[in-house]
Amino acid sequence: MTKRVTNIFKDDPRDREVVKTETESEFTRRTYMIRRKYIDMIDRKAFWDREDKQAVLDEILDQYFKDKNIKPIPGKV
Repeated sequence: MTKRVTNIFKDDPRDREVVKTETESEFTRRTYMIRRKYIDMIDRKAFWDREDKQAVLDEILDQYFKDKNIKPIPGKV
């Protein structure tokens, strides 16, 4: 068996445990297509408000869904 070259280093990132914080556990990574004009607007708002892009997107989605009554998908509860 061959030795990893990184064995000579004390801090090998492959040996670290991944620990998720509470805020990370409430997120799920998904891929969606978004129009470029919206990406640009999110980027600019985040820059000028000194916010994280995720916070800007959360604010936009919170405002959109605030007054909506969305029914659950049958069988996905």
